[in-house]
Amino acid sequence: MKKIRTIRRTQEHNEILDNSFITPGRFRELDGLRGIAALAVVIGHFGATFNQNYIHSPQSPYSFPLGEMGVQLFFIISGYVILLTAIKSGSALKFMISRVARLYPTYWFGIIIATLVYVLYGNPGRHITQLQVLLNTTMMQRFIMVEDVDKVYWTLAVEMQFYLLVATYILFRRGKIYRREITVGIIIWSVIGTILCLVIGIPHNSLDKIVLWSVLAEHAPLFCLGMVLFMYSHDRRFTWLIPLLTIMASINTYIMRDMLHAVTMLGICVIFFIVVHCPKVPFLAHGPIHFVGVISYPLYLGHAMLGYMIINILNPYLGDWGARGFTIILVIVWAYIVHITIETNVSVAFRKLLTRVLVTGRKKSCE
Repeated sequence: MKKIRTIRRTQEHNEILDNSFITPGRFRELDGLRGIAALAVVIGHFGATFNQNYIHSPQSPYSFPLGEMGVQLFFIISGYVILLTAIKSGSALKFMISRVARLYPTYWFGIIIATLVYVLYGNPGRHITQLQVLLNTTMMQRFIMVEDVDKVYWTLAVEMQFYLLVATYILFRRGKIYRREITVGIIIWSVIGTILCLVIGIPHNSLDKIVLWSVLAEHAPLFCLGMVLFMYSHDRRFTWLIPLLTIMASINTYIMRDMLHAVTMLGICVIFFIVVHCPKVPFLAHGPIHFVGVISYPLYLGHAMLGYMIINILNPYLGDWGARGFTIILVIVWAYIVHITIETNVSVAFRKLLTRVLVTGRKKSCE
């Protein structure tokens, strides 16, 4: 009987994703991929999207609709990183503290700046109310059909929904993450998401949006692909899931957009796989792209409203291309300042505060 129990414990241990899946040091190439994703989004928004905000300004000299695919790359990266974070955390509470502290301080600062830009300079393509700003501080405004103060914020609600899903699993499994359960969950979630995309397609009413958003239908294969690639980097048994999730991600992209975006989605998945499989990629791990990746979160949050205003101001003096090029430099500098102040220092202090109140304080009250 002892031998049987020992075998069972060994089998259970082998099925748990534990610290053996954590590689020492930072996967610097992921920062490089973040840099590419962030630049794609910025360049895309400074193109035709600019004129949706400043409708009376000169038309953008270019259009880069594929820039939005940077967001899809962000979601894959998130899937990879969040499974790693979940293993490190060991509990649902610690996991959510790490995510809330990581996202909210920089996000709140971004809302303040976006609101100030609107109040002081105006934005003909936007109308923002005080209640809207207040509800935006929750990051969950998308789910009560309240418009974002800055349209780029929608992705954060998606990210937070994914975090809550992971936290719920960690809570029910008491801090343990079983690869078999994760694998089954990945398959079920992605298949449901793809089926809903096939059935509903582009949402045309609130009910369609609620159904698709409730399960993150379009983006489920992306988060799942990131998680699978994390597991694949330590265990090649997950190889077969990679092409399956890549196909589903491409199908969803085709349904929601077009063939060009779907082919691009396929390429993004392949590139991510190559980076994970052959992780030594110097231009991603070092240099300008890596630097942009490190500051990608404040860059993503701050480039739109602030960047559109700067382009509109500079355009008469520098021309279309000059205004956009100089604005990209300015928002990168701005993002770096926010990174070394808010994202680094304030977020760390906020995390310590939450840990002291919710974890340490809770332990003392139970003694």
